[in-house]
Amino acid sequence: MSAPESAPRGEGIEAAAARAAEVAARHADAVDREGRLPDEALQSLRAEGLMGLLVPRRFGGPELPLRDVVNVCRRLSEGCAATGLIFAMHQSQSAVAIAHAGDSDWHGGLLARMAAEQLLVASATTEGATSGGIRTSACFLDQQGDGLHLHKGGAVISYAPAADVFLVSARRAEDAAPSDQRLVAVLREQIALTPHTPWNPLGMRGARTDRYDLAVRCGAEQVYAEPFSVHMSQTMLPTSHLLLGAVWFGIAVAALGRARNFLRHRNRGGAPLNPIANLRLAEGETLLQQMHHSLAACMALYEHPGRATGTERLVAFNTLKVGASELVVRITDIALRICGIQGYMEPGDFYLSRHIRDAHSAAVMVNDDRILGSLSTVVLAGPLDRDL
Repeated sequence: MSAPESAPRGEGIEAAAARAAEVAARHADAVDREGRLPDEALQSLRAEGLMGLLVPRRFGGPELPLRDVVNVCRRLSEGCAATGLIFAMHQSQSAVAIAHAGDSDWHGGLLARMAAEQLLVASATTEGATSGGIRTSACFLDQQGDGLHLHKGGAVISYAPAADVFLVSARRAEDAAPSDQRLVAVLREQIALTPHTPWNPLGMRGARTDRYDLAVRCGAEQVYAEPFSVHMSQTMLPTSHLLLGAVWFGIAVAALGRARNFLRHRNRGGAPLNPIANLRLAEGETLLQQMHHSLAACMALYEHPGRATGTERLVAFNTLKVGASELVVRITDIALRICGIQGYMEPGDFYLSRHIRDAHSAAVMVNDDRILGSLSTVVLAGPLDRDL
């Protein structure tokens, strides 16, 4: 793949994101209906140079702050949530690859390729044997004479057919404990994917989240030096929850925007004012503001942690994800009540079925109950009072 003429910087990112979002929105219904990857949007993202936004300048990237990337994610998600989700997951994995490359020549070379070739990075950190939990692994890294081997069964991987790089977690060695994990960056040509029966999900159909058995043969130099738990706590958790929050926020903005347009259209047509619908629009806006403020607060915490402890950061980013996934469902439901039957039926200018189905994916992608379960002991032990 040829590199884009220039990676977007400064104000250029807004125009590039707008063009990519327009392509994503134009094909969103077909992507959802056919349950296929948003190929047109992915091609546009690559052509606009938006895949490698976080890559440092010394490796050829624009080294944009995460805040800019979160805003691109939100804009994409307004037009096509599946495209926004793919972008969010890719950027969170990219953040891990960047933050933990260290002084490795191999990983530095991968970052240069991510910028120059606009590589798409996917995650393969789940496993059938662990029931989807990513803090432990059954598979292990096996060093043999011809390289490093890894076999993982039942891994749930999004957009695998389009991915160029896979970040795969496994036990450090055959005799390592299940929680003694390492992450390895695997190139497309180094991995064999055997798909299970394809899923037919309710929403986020374009993300193509399917289950695979995978076999890897690569070099030992492709393993990141730090434990996977370090990647999780320092990078993957905060970036993924901020980016996912932007996806849910984009869905909510799009749904409430359709409801507002419906009321404006109705008023222009001479229909009598509907005070209840207007009240619901205001209610939806208050919930949207809650999502925005929660995202903004966690973005500020990410950029300026100050005196926040690790536990406080853990609670903040996890509650952002849970709160946003609940609010997006409430907001899309309010939008449907405003639009009524026109929001319930396809096709049309005000239908909301795709937004509602995509919104319900929020609670099960990184399961909210699992997050709350992990937080329960922290909440039991910590204080409830908070200074502003």
